[in-house]
Amino acid sequence: MSENIENKQEVSKSRMAEIQCKNIKKVKRMIIAKMGGSVIQKWRELVDIFLEVNSTVHKKILLIPGGGKIADLVRKMQVDDENAHWMAIAAMEINGYYLASLGANSLKLESFDELKPKGVDVLLPYTLLRKNDELPHSWDVTSDSIAIWVAGKLKAKKVMKITDVDGIFKDDKLVEEINVKDLNFESCMDAYSPYLIQQFGLDVFVCNGLYPERVKDYILRERALGTLIKGR
Repeated sequence: MSENIENKQEVSKSRMAEIQCKNIKKVKRMIIAKMGGSVIQKWRELVDIFLEVNSTVHKKILLIPGGGKIADLVRKMQVDDENAHWMAIAAMEINGYYLASLGANSLKLESFDELKPKGVDVLLPYTLLRKNDELPHSWDVTSDSIAIWVAGKLKAKKVMKITDVDGIFKDDKLVEEINVKDLNFESCMDAYSPYLIQQFGLDVFVCNGLYPERVKDYILRERALGTLIKGR
C-alpha cells in the first residue's frame, strides 16, 4: 500500500514538474508590451489586434499599463518620492483595469511563479511590486522600467514599448538600432531603463502606437518602423 502511495506521489511530482516546465516555456515566449498612456486613445484598437493575433497565431501577450495622465497628475502634486512611487504604480493599476475592460485578462499576482499565461493578459502591478520591492523609488523609474523589470524576471527576451513617437531620435534622425551602452542621451525611455536592459540582457523595441498596424507588423514579422535597443 505504502509503495503505491509513493509511486502516485512520484507521478504527481513528475506531472507537476512537467506542467511547470511547459509554463516556463510559455512565459519565455510571451510578448511583453508596455502600453504607453500617451496612446490610450488607441488602446481599444491595439487590444483588438492583440486578441486577433492570439486567436490566429496563438502568441501570448502580457500588457504592462502605463500610468498616463493619472501619473502625470501625481508629478504635478509634488509628492515626496516614496509616496509618489506607489501613487504612480496605483495609476498603472487603474489603467490596467481599463485594459481589462477592453478584453484583456487581468492578472493580480504576489509572485512571478503565479503567472499562468492565458492569451492576452494585463498585469495589475501594485501587489506584485509591493511584495517584490526591488526598484528605486524615484521618477527615474516609470512604467518603462517596470515593464523591463517584469520581462527580466520572467526571462523574456524582448519588450515592446508602445508610445506616441516613432522611436529614439538622435540629431533629429530616427535611430533604427542602438546598443544600450550607447544610449547615453535623453530619449523617450526613462532614466533607469538602460541599467535594467543591460542587467537582464534583453532587447526593447520602441514603436509608435498611434499607428496600430506597425505594432501588428512587429509582433508578426519583427519588422516595423521604430527603434530596436539591443541589450545583448
